[in-house]
Amino acid sequence: MHIKPNKDWKWNFCHKQNKLTLDMGGGMLFVSAFEKRHLVNDAFANDHMSIEQGEDFTTFFEKLDGQLPVPTDFIYQITLNCVTAKSFYKPLMPKSWFFEAASSVSSAIVGNVVKLQSTCEARHYVVVESNPNASTLLLIEKSHTLNDVKCLNQFELIKVMNDRLVPVKFETSQNVSAA
Repeated sequence: MHIKPNKDWKWNFCHKQNKLTLDMGGGMLFVSAFEKRHLVNDAFANDHMSIEQGEDFTTFFEKLDGQLPVPTDFIYQITLNCVTAKSFYKPLMPKSWFFEAASSVSSAIVGNVVKLQSTCEARHYVVVESNPNASTLLLIEKSHTLNDVKCLNQFELIKVMNDRLVPVKFETSQNVSAA
């Protein structure tokens, strides 16, 4: 099944789950990964999906579908969390110190999949927002141990300087430990 955004899609905040949701009609409800404390006030306006958000949906989906060797339903989940994050997540300060500088820097283009290398392990992220100096990234794997005390969980965001982004090229046999 191919999902396309439409004018009837509506953002709602679910107080019971403490998460932003997207009513996609036809009994489909997307529950984002983001709690109230991470969201800007616009997230609580119960608005329909904007044209810009629909365009972001298409951009993220097409880029991720072309890069990630994972099931389509997981690509939709990543895409919807990216759109939610880009539209409603509070601004972040860079936390580059958790990651090693990349030997060859990846282009910080929205929708690109990149890797970050902490002192413990490397994990895959998608670029949600970017400027010439830093990018906001969404973790697409189950978790990323950053050090002895800090760990990010799937779909959490972090902002880092662009010199930390490691380029990624997937082979069809390679898997992302995600869904």
